[in-house]
Amino acid sequence: MVEWNGQKWLQNDVGDFVTSKAPDDNAFFMTWEQNARLFSYSMVDGPLPEHFEPHEAPCENLLNGAGGNPCARFTDDPSVQRGNIKDYPYVVTTYSVVEHWQSGTQTRNIPWLNELIPSNFIEISEELAKEKGIRPGDKVRVWNNRGSVVVDAMITIRMKPMTINGKLTHVVGMPHHFSWATKLATGDNVNDLPPNVGDPNSYIPEYKAFLVNLEKAA
Repeated sequence: MVEWNGQKWLQNDVGDFVTSKAPDDNAFFMTWEQNARLFSYSMVDGPLPEHFEPHEAPCENLLNGAGGNPCARFTDDPSVQRGNIKDYPYVVTTYSVVEHWQSGTQTRNIPWLNELIPSNFIEISEELAKEKGIRPGDKVRVWNNRGSVVVDAMITIRMKPMTINGKLTHVVGMPHHFSWATKLATGDNVNDLPPNVGDPNSYIPEYKAFLVNLEKAA
């Protein structure tokens, strides 16, 4: 797709390097000084990478005591309404499903894909299901101070209780971006629950992990 012919670059694609230079003339460095960098000074939360817990987490970062990235965007926005582990004791991790592309704008118009995954769900451990009296296929209400959704229960051995700071903590799984509704598929949107805080560099919202409470729906 990109080839050096001895005199210039032949570009059938856009080369991700300095195409005005030959391969042996530091063509493959994208920095203005044409040298590799030890410190990434263009990062808002740089120059060195550091681990931060999510904006909502069951514990503080033991390395620095911070409750989330101090450089995160929109943390003071009224829509965020940061929750705590006392009111919302369960940790959500979000993911996508193989059968649906993103929100399902295309795939949820395909009947057999909706037959495989007809609605959104919450994946919970056998231990938490027993504690809450939830059986496979039951409706589960999941909420925090930003919203409330009702989804189907999936009881699984994939989710295991964790011990965090000496306390039993349950992690549950929920597909995000699962919101496109058609005559073949409907359901609540889990994107109503996460805090809309943004990555300090990309502004991407932190939808991967947050806190909730849950119960078997009436």
